[in-house]
Amino acid sequence: MKNFKLTFLPSTKDNFSHDALLESWAKKLSDSEPYLEVAIPENKEDAKRELTDSEAVYGVLTEELFPYAKKIEWLQAPQAAPPADFYFKDLADHSLIATNFKGIYNDHISSHILAMILSFSRSLHTYIRQQYEKNWNPLELPLGSTRYLPESTILIIGIGGIGEETAYYCSTLGMKVIGIDSKREEKPSFIQELEKPDQLLSKAKEADFVVSTVPHTPETEGQFNFNFFRSMKNSAFFINIGRGMTTVLDDLVLALNQEEISGAGLDVYEIEPLPKSHELWGNPKVILTPHVAAHDVPYLDERRFEIIEKNCRLFSKGKELFNIVDKKLWF
Repeated sequence: MKNFKLTFLPSTKDNFSHDALLESWAKKLSDSEPYLEVAIPENKEDAKRELTDSEAVYGVLTEELFPYAKKIEWLQAPQAAPPADFYFKDLADHSLIATNFKGIYNDHISSHILAMILSFSRSLHTYIRQQYEKNWNPLELPLGSTRYLPESTILIIGIGGIGEETAYYCSTLGMKVIGIDSKREEKPSFIQELEKPDQLLSKAKEADFVVSTVPHTPETEGQFNFNFFRSMKNSAFFINIGRGMTTVLDDLVLALNQEEISGAGLDVYEIEPLPKSHELWGNPKVILTPHVAAHDVPYLDERRFEIIEKNCRLFSKGKELFNIVDKKLWF
């Protein structure tokens, strides 16, 4: 097994404050992995010194610190989908292997998506508003406004871990599932159709619910614009649980106001936090949650550590790492 050094940088940029979680991870690794030297810098100058002989790094490796990481071979990102500037050009061009925490949120975020689907299917987003008004009257909805899920179609854009889990949940409700994915070739049995992104607009026409789980990449930025919403059914709902920069909010507002779509559920936004003056706050057709699909949920830290520990062991044996990222595509 190869001996190597792992330096833990902050999980957020330049925040070298005391982090009990990182310290606990470092102790566990030091105790269980004899081939591994672990360092936790206390400040930026300390980080520069520790990085000079580190083959592996966890955390946010900034453009300022990057030149000091002369021996780096592996970088573990502190998130499943870090901000766009995490993979800056010099880092993306480097030969190092980057890995992320993809997969740890699958069940939690899929449950959030399902909650939105069920709410829209029974107009609960409207009845909740009526509750605050002490309004007993049933909604006067056109026939068919209540969605019968066993006869509904869902289009899931991004069949990674979250998309696949969501597809499975929806299939158990009898929904027809169509997937769009740029990389995936093998179709799970509970997905009826799996297409490439060039079929996005044509498949959007078929769906009663459209769910985006895609990361923010150069290709997906602004992907969900007015032209996309206009391609959807007027009766359909759009849900974005992936990354906010994929959806043009002004175009979404326009699509809602012009009744191009029936509603939208958002957990991520172009601007976070969403400004209090934004028109979406008062729109009765939307469900807004403040980027909490994986907030205050169990087992995330345990899952993060398992990935770090697994990759340390793989790295020491010279084997392929888990959750490798295409640095130029950011995922």
